[in-house]
Amino acid sequence: MSRRPTPLYRDSFALCDWVLQHFGDAGDALGRGLAETALSLLKAIVLALKAPHPDEYIETADEHLIVLRTWLRLAHTRGQIDEDQLLYALEQADRIGRQIGGWLRALEAS
Repeated sequence: MSRRPTPLYRDSFALCDWVLQHFGDAGDALGRGLAETALSLLKAIVLALKAPHPDEYIETADEHLIVLRTWLRLAHTRGQIDEDQLLYALEQADRIGRQIGGWLRALEAS
């Protein structure tokens, strides 16, 4: 029987896929930055899920998520994504952020 992916992994993978679909081939600095940040976010989450001590990785994921949200807003301001796309991406980011925040609180409590 195969294991089902965690919601944090599933949501992060979906957001990374969405960002790469929209910015993966972009030749501008913002598009490249968005793609690289989304990939770095996913990498940090994958490593946190596998690490015996995930503290550093989950904090890094939180930092990448903060940057990703900011750059998504900038992409909208520059007309690279429309309002609906921005709202979708930020909703996904918020879902991921709540999961990361819960994990960080649990780590602090232990």
